[in-house]
Amino acid sequence: MRTEQGFTLIELLITLVVLSILVALAVPNFRGLMDRNATTAIANDILSSILLARSESIKREQPVIFSSNDGFATWQVAADTDNNGSGDETLLEHSLGVNGITVAANNNVTTITFNSRGRANLATNSDFFAISKNDAMRYVCFSATGRPRVQETRC
Repeated sequence: MRTEQGFTLIELLITLVVLSILVALAVPNFRGLMDRNATTAIANDILSSILLARSESIKREQPVIFSSNDGFATWQVAADTDNNGSGDETLLEHSLGVNGITVAANNNVTTITFNSRGRANLATNSDFFAISKNDAMRYVCFSATGRPRVQETRC
């Protein structure tokens, strides 16, 4: 007696139907995961740039400016070597690099200057940046001393 090995056409079709149902259920959840990861990555990039500005201001004992002039498509950290309120020595330039993400500044804050003690020139600690993509949101918030943090809820 000889036995046949392999799949029948019916078995293959049933397997493909089950697989397509599982993929159809997983894709929407995967999209949300990708959006949350993208917003977290950009929030962490902004956070690390702000922390760089803060630590450089303390190290250099002079003002250091974190700023964006184009709606956060790019941002930079620059040292204010002659204390005139503008960045003279660029320490970091960074671009958003991810499509579909928006960065909005509360109170239209697009420039943060850290003094030689690392304190920010924020009017209130309600200044923050909101990073969003579809339904995913992250916030870069500031303490009263200007120390930033990333969180999922509004500041």
